[in-house]
Amino acid sequence: MPDTVDWSGEVAFVTGALGSIGGAIAADLAARGAAVATCDMPDKTAPPSARCYHRVDVAQSAEVDAWVRAAAGICGPPTIGIICAGLSIPGRLTEASDADWSRVIDVNLTGAYYTARAIVRQMLIAKVPGRLVFIGSWAAHAPHPHIGAYSASKAGLRALVQTFALELAEKGILVNEVAPGIVDGGLSRELFRRDPALEARTRGAIPADRIIAPEDVARDVAFLASPANRHTTGSVLVSDGGLSLASVMNPGRHP
Repeated sequence: MPDTVDWSGEVAFVTGALGSIGGAIAADLAARGAAVATCDMPDKTAPPSARCYHRVDVAQSAEVDAWVRAAAGICGPPTIGIICAGLSIPGRLTEASDADWSRVIDVNLTGAYYTARAIVRQMLIAKVPGRLVFIGSWAAHAPHPHIGAYSASKAGLRALVQTFALELAEKGILVNEVAPGIVDGGLSRELFRRDPALEARTRGAIPADRIIAPEDVARDVAFLASPANRHTTGSVLVSDGGLSLASVMNPGRHP
């Protein structure tokens, strides 16, 4: 069904926009008619086609605040905030270094807080209703020991989402999370391309028999970020093809 919602008055700020998921979200919102401002890490270079792009380390509140103010001056005050920036460093909790733990928490949780806070402040100054959508993970409720810090950060992110949702509902700002399962993007995509057998095994573990595409995540985000969403807040849209419901005893698929 085509999107009949008018997005022409929407201004979306998207972090992590040079990654597979963030890029798909930014492109999708722009295609729907929203003005889009983006950012990503200082060590990344945006393609020439990127509009209103800034290099920002979301773990640094001063950089986040400066980006949000500058983008608001160019594109207008935000009505949509997509908090997508994140990273994962492999390692079990008992083996992780202080630096690795701190970096994952600083970007995935503290950086998400800094970004949401800065965007919300602009919404409140402009007195506009808004939508925040955080990119979480099924790892928030299905612990992954091999990426322990990542699981912990995403679990904390979920509490952050719900606390923001309760705090901001009366202001007309709705806050939600999209929690993807295994996405065919980033490091996963590189591993799948190098090892087709790994991709086949991964797909076989998903009851829906399909690995999520970044564009699938973008559509879920658009559902919650849409100006047509006037009531849903504090929700978690789990998009994992049934993966977190399955177990060894109950894989959800016929043998």
